[in-house]
This record gives sequence, structure tokens and C-alpha cells, in this order.
Amino acid sequence: MKIKDPELYRLMKSFLINYLPDTRQKSKHTIQAYRDALNLYMSFLEEEKYIKFKDVSVSDFNQENISSFLRWLHDKRENESTTINQRLSHIKGFCKYIQKKDILSFKTYSEICEIAEYKDERVKDFIWLTIEDVKLVLKQPDINKKTGIRDRFFISLMYESGCRNDEILHLKLKNIVINKKGEPDVHIFGKGSKHRCTPLSKDIVPYYNEYCKLYHFDTANSSDDLLFYTVRNGIKSQMSQDNVQRFMKTYEKKAREINPELPHLHPHLWRRTRAMHLYLAGVPLPLVSEWLGHSSMETTQIYARATDEMKRQAQRKLGEKEGSVLKDDVAFKYADNEDVLKKLAGLK
Repeated sequence: MKIKDPELYRLMKSFLINYLPDTRQKSKHTIQAYRDALNLYMSFLEEEKYIKFKDVSVSDFNQENISSFLRWLHDKRENESTTINQRLSHIKGFCKYIQKKDILSFKTYSEICEIAEYKDERVKDFIWLTIEDVKLVLKQPDINKKTGIRDRFFISLMYESGCRNDEILHLKLKNIVINKKGEPDVHIFGKGSKHRCTPLSKDIVPYYNEYCKLYHFDTANSSDDLLFYTVRNGIKSQMSQDNVQRFMKTYEKKAREINPELPHLHPHLWRRTRAMHLYLAGVPLPLVSEWLGHSSMETTQIYARATDEMKRQAQRKLGEKEGSVLKDDVAFKYADNEDVLKKLAGLK
């Protein structure tokens, strides 16, 4: 196969294999995000511009194409603004790299830098799900189907752990640990490969066990396998973010038949929901920050800045009798659980 612009591909490989991990000291998760963005851009060029992979050249990295790429992500792939902006950031990062190598002109790079991020017009207020909303969504997967068992466990784990979508998708089977008391923890390696251990409720264990019976038959000998995966042509691979987005869209549609006011479902909403539920239940902000794996407390302050009226409304929803979203008779209390608080503080 003859490549039109071999230098572009040489630099692309150098960017991903050498520059990001060695020079920039980026984590493998971050590098994968850059790789995903570049792969998506190549897919866009082929589908929308009819430029085959081998024919892509540095001239195809320009303001017009990249702006069209963002619209394609929004209109065709129905990506959220946060996802679109992340893709833009990664494409800009690669363009900066090849501009420094004198492959991309400074003028073209400057024009690319002018591309504005997408504004999330949908989100006017700080939105999260109520306990009842979470319960409603968890009832939507068809647990008579294999994928329904998987999706219910995935959503439950995303909510309980407060993990980023990418963190969930990179989890391995060994990252879920259940102690002798039947209490589960999830071990997460997030941004910058920072490790954190987050406690889960016992109520998620039956969901986990059902899932493993279908997807991990031999847990003892498959601890290094990806927790969530898809199979194509007999080969296991990491579940894609698109796949997560697809099933969330399905359950949002079903749940809205019961509650038309249900907010739009997307992975980050579950993380935000978990954080707000913890905060409203009395967990101190520093521990909420630890739970989420925030590198800065400033990031977590948004939960404290939610309006008093929003807090009051959410507190009413929680109520004294509200329990776990997975099981009604378990008290939703973390502020008074010394073991959990010590674990979050790194004391256990």
C-alpha cells in the first residue's frame, strides 16, 4: 500500500509511542484518548471527505476539516459537548506537535487554535439524578438478556463508584475486590495513573456475580481480563464509549415513557449524581474529592456552590426513608460509616 504522506504517519506514530509517554509523561489512558481522537478523525475524513486512510496528508489537518469533524461528532455520532471538546483538544495537541516539527504551517496551526469549544446549551443548571431517577433507570435493562445483565451492572458500578467512563472501561476483573465480610471495593487507576480505592455497597455484589457468570466463567484464571468487553470475530476487545452511549440512549428513552422529566443520560451525569448524593448525605467535600479522584479540591467545590434551593429539593428527594438505589432497606449513609471514611482518607 503506497502512502501519500509517509512523514505524517511517521510523526503520528512518534507522537503516540514516544512523545506522549516519554516526553510528556502522559498516562496510558490519556494516550489512548489521543489515539481514539486521531482514529475518529481518520474515520471522518473517509466517511465525509472520501479520503482513504492511505491518502490522508498533513494538508487535511486544517480549520475547515476539523470544524466539520466537530459537527460530525455532534450530528452523526450524537456526542456530548464534553466529548467533542476533548476530541478537539487532542487533535489540537497533535497539530501543535507536527507544527513544531515544521510539517504543519504556523498559519494553519493558528487557524486551528481559533476553533472554539462546543457550548453545552442543554445544560443550563447543575443537573443530577434523584435517587428515584437512578432506581428507574436501573429497572430498564432487560435482565432476561445477557446484555441486560451487563448493562445493569455497568450502570450500577458507574453510579456507586463515581468513576469516569474511561476508568470503567479500563477496569480489569482483578480491580473488583470483595473481602471476607462480603464488602466490595473497586481499585481505580485514573488520570496520571493515580490509584484510588473506592468502597461499593454489598447490594452491587449480586449484580456483579450474575454478570461474571455470563461474561467471566473462570474468574480465578482471568483476573487480568478486561471487566467489560465486546467480542468481534471471536476476539475480545475493550468496550467502546460509543457502545456505552448507545445503551444509555436506549434506557433513557424507555425511562422517559414513565418519567418524561428525566434528564438526558450520559456517563458524566452518573459521576455528578454520585458526588451530589454523597455531599447531600453529609460526606465532607475533601472525601467526595477523594472518592471522585479529583486532583484539586477546586474541582469539587462546584457541589458546594449548588444553590440552596437545589439542595433543598434534592434533600427532599433523598428523604429519611430513602435507601440504596439497589436495595430499598439499606440506609443511604456514608457520613456515619467510620470504615468507609477511613478507607477514603487512606487510613485503611
